[in-house]
Amino acid sequence: MEPDSMFEILKKFGIKNKEEYISQAFARNIGLLTMEEQKKLSRAKVAIPGMGGVGGIHLITMVRTGIGRFHIADFDIFDPANINRQFGARVPEFGKPKIEVMKEQALSINPYLEFSLFKEGLNKSNIDEFLDGVDVVIDGLDFFKFDIRRLLFNKSREKGIYVITAAPLGFSSALLVFAPDKGMGFDEYFDITKEMKPEENYLAFAMGLAPRPTHIKYMDLKKVDLDSRAGPSLNIACQICSGMAATESLKIILKKGKIKPVPYYIQYDPYLQRLRKGRLFMGNKNPLQKIKMKIIKFLIERNKNGTKPEIPEKPAIKLMPGDDIPETVIDYLIKAGIQAPSGDNAQPWKFDRKKNQIDLYLNKEKDLSFFNVNQIASLISCGAVLENIKIAASSFGVKTKTEYFPTGRNNTLAASILLTADVIRKDNLYDFVWKRHTNRKFYEKKMPPAFAMQEMEISIKPISGAQLHFITKREDLKRLGRIIYQVDRIRTEHRPLHEHLMKMIRFSEKDALEKRDGLPLKNLEAGLAGELFLRATKPWPVMNTVNKAGIGRMVAFHSYQGIVNSSGAALLTIDGMDDLDFVKGGLALERVWLATNSLGLAFQPMTAITLFYLRMALGGKNDFQKRHRTVLENVQETYQNLFPCLKENSTGQVMLFRFGYADDINCRTLRKNICEVFEPSTDIF
Repeated sequence: MEPDSMFEILKKFGIKNKEEYISQAFARNIGLLTMEEQKKLSRAKVAIPGMGGVGGIHLITMVRTGIGRFHIADFDIFDPANINRQFGARVPEFGKPKIEVMKEQALSINPYLEFSLFKEGLNKSNIDEFLDGVDVVIDGLDFFKFDIRRLLFNKSREKGIYVITAAPLGFSSALLVFAPDKGMGFDEYFDITKEMKPEENYLAFAMGLAPRPTHIKYMDLKKVDLDSRAGPSLNIACQICSGMAATESLKIILKKGKIKPVPYYIQYDPYLQRLRKGRLFMGNKNPLQKIKMKIIKFLIERNKNGTKPEIPEKPAIKLMPGDDIPETVIDYLIKAGIQAPSGDNAQPWKFDRKKNQIDLYLNKEKDLSFFNVNQIASLISCGAVLENIKIAASSFGVKTKTEYFPTGRNNTLAASILLTADVIRKDNLYDFVWKRHTNRKFYEKKMPPAFAMQEMEISIKPISGAQLHFITKREDLKRLGRIIYQVDRIRTEHRPLHEHLMKMIRFSEKDALEKRDGLPLKNLEAGLAGELFLRATKPWPVMNTVNKAGIGRMVAFHSYQGIVNSSGAALLTIDGMDDLDFVKGGLALERVWLATNSLGLAFQPMTAITLFYLRMALGGKNDFQKRHRTVLENVQETYQNLFPCLKENSTGQVMLFRFGYADDINCRTLRKNICEVFEPSTDIF
């Protein structure tokens, strides 16, 4: 609403000028403030850099308190990621500059406000103007904007201006006041030196904000990534921040109450119902504080080791309908494609890029294992690749049309993907293309909410003929676990399968980084004893001896425990048993896997049983030793009773998997670099 329209509304309520508005709008402040103090606030000038999580609500709180003049700075726009904590973030505001939105919201509260806008954000060239005539600065900068924050605090001290910073930490707020004429300065308190790396600066800032942190007790430090500048934050804490910061601001502006600048600190945590306050002698140079910093740094480094997905930079390209698809976008889509799962991470694909087209080839030599009967496991993987490409393409508004086996079923060209710049909605699963992973840890037994399994089913609806069959009853999971135990014994007693697995395990970090395929040892979540067992049994003669001694059954028992220590299990099936059916099964597999991870649930394939029965169904019974064939025949009826759909001979088993709540993994699998996955051809770019 334009100011003139608001003034017309005020006239209807008998308000003709600023003084009359102040006397009515802020009448309920009187008794806590005097009218003289209220008028002084209306003449005060507050600077707030940043209109995001805390900055936006700082502005609104100060406006409703009666502050009349503001300097605000921000260069960013609102988007969906801001919804959980930023005051101005609403769907109608997506794509709009935060500074304009927040100015408009503030003026709708008090149309007599005076604003100076710094639309390029705060920087070295405008900081003096930003601080000109300011009574107090309330820090609203993003946690990771360290360099400009340091400049702001130091400049403010030079100019005789107080700075207040209130940080949302978990459910709590930690507050510090930096005075121009007493206490410690920014660099002195946080113990900042020129030699420090960015992540060391972030850690020093965080530890100085809350010297006796309450939120560490419940915050998942695995979600804190100093390198990627990401961490959890709640609107609840942002609102507490605004109340605490506004109170200190009023005390400074009105010169009432006692101000305790750093090294004094305060943190209030309503979740734990605790108030922590004190004086951090020497700031971060305090010996006890240095020990705490080393512990927190160790925990963060340990938690992120090997778990961070390698996410390539997305091309900053906006395509219009009918545009040709640039090479950078096509390469990005291929990088998304190769995030797909494959048997033992063999990555059995090659690609060719053409004008507005990606060709996907099946690389049959990559997986010649006993599991990969008729290359079906690799075809399922190719389907997952295609789905990833389609999902990633949607983030550019690009529509895909896939032609399967364009040169015939016997050739290696599995699919051609035609790319058309259009206007389509980004797939909700896009963000998880890079985060999808296998979690082999034991899961919690608690049931996920009903909507979670509904979401998993909804995710595969676009794939005709794909179905999910769930098992969640504890007794049925035990029955399935006993079947898996029997079948997985075949896996350990089958020499080609054992030797293939050992070939695909990367027993050293160096080997994993050089080859960038297979399974890093830590990814198997076997623990120290399990890792020693795998190293010792790498030669088949050793494993064969272990099997004869009955010790090999421990591997199968581990699989049994995996099933029973889960929220549930599910079998993904597809109508039909030919190559195209299994490629489409791969499309569904990728969608349900991404959906499961997006729900915060862990996912682990249990593929031995589905691929063994697939080999038998395709006429490969005699490929098994007689005793192994007998095992499969003996448990088949129980298996089909758990999944009655399998009594239909035309049903293709795509994958059995378990799901549930679990701790994050400690090590991810790697992918080949894009230059290694191209099929030699004439490149048209």
